Amino acid sequence: MTIAAPTTAKPPRAGAVLESDASSWMSDPYAYFGMSNTRVHSVPRRDAEAVQLAAMNILLEKRRAEIPVLAKFADAQDIRRIASLDDMAPLLFEHNVYKTYPVSLLAKQRYDQLTQWLGRLTTHDVSGVDVSKCKSIDEWLMTLQAATPLDVATSSGTSGTMSFFPKSKRDYTTSVVGFRVQLAQKFGAEPTHGDLHDKLHMLAPSYRDGHTSSGRFPEYFKKVFCLGDEDYLHVAFPHKISSDLMWLAARLRAAAAKGDVTRVDVPEVLLARRAELERMQKDAPGQQSAFIARVAKELTGKRVFAMGTSPMFYDVARRGLAEGARNKFGPGSILMGGGGHKGMVMPEGWQNDCLEFFGLERMLMGYGMTEMNSFSITCEHGHYHLLPWVTLFILDLDTGKPKPRSGTQTGRAGFFDMTHDGTWGGILTGDQITVDWDTPCPCGRTSVAIKPTIQRVSELQGGDDKISCAATPAAQAEALDYLTSFEL
Repeated sequence: MTIAAPTTAKPPRAGAVLESDASSWMSDPYAYFGMSNTRVHSVPRRDAEAVQLAAMNILLEKRRAEIPVLAKFADAQDIRRIASLDDMAPLLFEHNVYKTYPVSLLAKQRYDQLTQWLGRLTTHDVSGVDVSKCKSIDEWLMTLQAATPLDVATSSGTSGTMSFFPKSKRDYTTSVVGFRVQLAQKFGAEPTHGDLHDKLHMLAPSYRDGHTSSGRFPEYFKKVFCLGDEDYLHVAFPHKISSDLMWLAARLRAAAAKGDVTRVDVPEVLLARRAELERMQKDAPGQQSAFIARVAKELTGKRVFAMGTSPMFYDVARRGLAEGARNKFGPGSILMGGGGHKGMVMPEGWQNDCLEFFGLERMLMGYGMTEMNSFSITCEHGHYHLLPWVTLFILDLDTGKPKPRSGTQTGRAGFFDMTHDGTWGGILTGDQITVDWDTPCPCGRTSVAIKPTIQRVSELQGGDDKISCAATPAAQAEALDYLTSFEL
């Protein structure tokens, strides 16, 4: 993939044609800002919010005609146009809406009805796709991938139910271009020729393919970072992770939670793969750490983008430093961790060990989710900076109402990402976040900054997230009834 050269595009100013700017931000925001990370994060908040409001009204009108469940949801609340950003809060979809299909449809392999359900959540027409020969989740998703612009993303099913999010191929590309723009460039400087055009080694301790975001990202990383060169893509497992095995794992967890692992509602042919799943789960962590250690040696002195979990990077760095190895990667390399600590107690100074071993100035963290195209990357002060085309909502945990866009506010995070192509861009998350609306971040970025103390609401509420949203209960019930009713 060739990345566009910088343009002379400028952030919107007072008097700009907001709808024109909104259309540009929606379709190709990075090109609008000349592929410059500095320009992206230098838009005055007032200007950004004006474009956001214009985009919301454009998309509300357009998506009502394309996404049936959105039309139901908006009509039930008599919302056809919004006058302020917070007026959009009642139209944010709860994150669990993408798993509202009857679980029995998977057990019965009713991919025709699953396609019908998915069609009510996406902008793309899937009604004509023949899924009658599909005998597995993987076959169903690959059929949709081949026949439509969609590249449906699944969750790992930690709750026992797998979600199916109608991400498109364009959505994935937007996400990965965003990684390159934000990670390969230093804020405050214009991008260099190498930032935009050099092939970069991509290191991902994951699978080469799959239908989770982590499984699909490598294909898009290859285009955007490696410029199509497979030799520049380095993954721990050079094969596809099966969505069917991930669903089996989810149903086994659900059965264990109920105290009866003998009752697992999956087809017998899938249940027979249980030993394969257990072996894969047992061997994966060690294989991933060994992979990073090996590739770190092979890529010594090269410019690398490495993306994985923090404990994994620390384990390799600790071992490498003990052997006297350090400064492995070349100038301009990027190390992005995240994913929590997975039960591992991380010692004080663990990030310094990673930096010393890999030879980097600092370790970046990212905040995002499958349901968003736009990932937030930490600045030098540890804040996650939102991209200007993403609108943030902080909702009261008890009432679901938006909190003021002033002062320091803590609550449930909601987002509207205007770049979404495959589905509606509004999502209500399971995260509690804190934002200081009034104090500029010392890093110099003008974009909204989320403080690093992000928590799962379910953990705060004792394991159960009782979502309160701004939508009326009647509208929620009507939309859910529509989603889960099927034509025979």
